Amino acid sequence: MKKDVKVEFLKAKNLDTCIELIKEKGKFNILSDYANFYDRRTYFKVNENGDIFQKTYNPITLLYLFCDDEKKLADYLFKYSYAEEKQNIKKIDRASNLDIESLKKNLMKTLTNSHLDFSKIFAKELFLRDKKAFFELMYNFSFMGNPKDLKVLFVYALEEIFNQINYDENIFYTIIAYLTKFRDDYSIYMNSTDETIKFDIENYNEDKKIYLNVAEKIFARYNLINENKFRLSLCRYFENDFELNQDLKDILKGKDI
Repeated sequence: MKKDVKVEFLKAKNLDTCIELIKEKGKFNILSDYANFYDRRTYFKVNENGDIFQKTYNPITLLYLFCDDEKKLADYLFKYSYAEEKQNIKKIDRASNLDIESLKKNLMKTLTNSHLDFSKIFAKELFLRDKKAFFELMYNFSFMGNPKDLKVLFVYALEEIFNQINYDENIFYTIIAYLTKFRDDYSIYMNSTDETIKFDIENYNEDKKIYLNVAEKIFARYNLINENKFRLSLCRYFENDFELNQDLKDILKGKDI
């Protein structure tokens, strides 16, 4: 059987070689080249006894956005690439026969129902035809869920990366796949109202402040109709513990994002 060159490279964990590749090709090209190894086949499993096993998010896309240190980037590539869960990323089809409103309705429906095969098509079509409508919808979807999943930050990362490079299907796919496949709990959001609230920022840990800083930038950038409900939901979630991945926290500490 022919060996997979990328799998062998990831197993070898040669930092010097990886650093040179990042310097030569650029960090986002490397992020794209190894996108097959970031996603999980599933994030949620239940056994016959009712025990639930849920994997957490992979922070590599966020780390590659916010970090420029080639040594750290090489280390992240080896640490957060899962050779055993390699995915085949096929070209995403278009849905050019649908108008913008139909795309928005179908995208929200397929995202919330975890239908990746369809959501990636509607997402790509909407993104290529109306980026503002795409990101507005993606933030609406992401703010409904638990902030611990960092879906809002992943959408933010996608927007920031594509402000720096042209559309890249591999990077796009990994974000849409995570957003679609990682199950959300909407109970807090469903019980939120439109009342105005105030965040208890002084008593928040650094992790909550980092998240809230990104959220405020998004609220300033987009006119989200349910902004007050998103804020109230977030405030209620923040009554509980909230911690970022340690590598991500180290990169973002003290950084204006």
